[in-house]
Amino acid sequence: MAFSVSTRELESEISSLLQSGVAGNISDFVSWIRMEIQKKFKDEALLSEKDVANFLEKLKSEGELVSGQFDAREYFLASNSKFHKKVQSSDRFFILGRLDFSPLQYVKTRLEYFLRRNSVSEDEIIDISIATLEAVENAAKYGDGTSVEVEYSIDRAKVFTISLLNNIKDFDLEDDIKRGKFSSTATLMRGMMVMQKLFTSVDLEILDDKKQASFKATKQLAK
Repeated sequence: MAFSVSTRELESEISSLLQSGVAGNISDFVSWIRMEIQKKFKDEALLSEKDVANFLEKLKSEGELVSGQFDAREYFLASNSKFHKKVQSSDRFFILGRLDFSPLQYVKTRLEYFLRRNSVSEDEIIDISIATLEAVENAAKYGDGTSVEVEYSIDRAKVFTISLLNNIKDFDLEDDIKRGKFSSTATLMRGMMVMQKLFTSVDLEILDDKKQASFKATKQLAK
């Protein structure tokens, strides 16, 4: 049963999202608030896109947010925003692997925010972001739509490490081939090739006993 999100709850959720470093348009923030409510209460949230837009515009007028450089409809933290937290060498969170929750934009912007705060070069950020989105997209496409655990860090040797863990759907490869779905396997393999090229090491393991997929990768950063 869906329930309405109060103005106070909505503003609290947006503030929490901004503190994590995510950036996106109004639709993204609506999707992420719905995801956070689903994570907490296992229920759908009813909220007004207009209310979300009004609060984001209020923060922008106060100098806390700025428009995106490439897309003016997106909201990013201003350089002196009160939502910036202390720089951390690691980050850990979980999302729900449903595409209607805009998980790709969520992970992309949160990850890129983390990397920039840790002074990673823009070229390396692009490589890590592209490779990571391949992994997240696979988790969303082939997972069961529930929790996708995401964790990444940078150690003293300037090695970036990332791991994803998600539940996977039951499937019958032979049946999929008969029904013409073998292309999805080819897509997965292409994604792995991209990740292997952009990361230093990549490991994808299917945990049959738990019906989970475990992805781990590293990248040596410039010192």
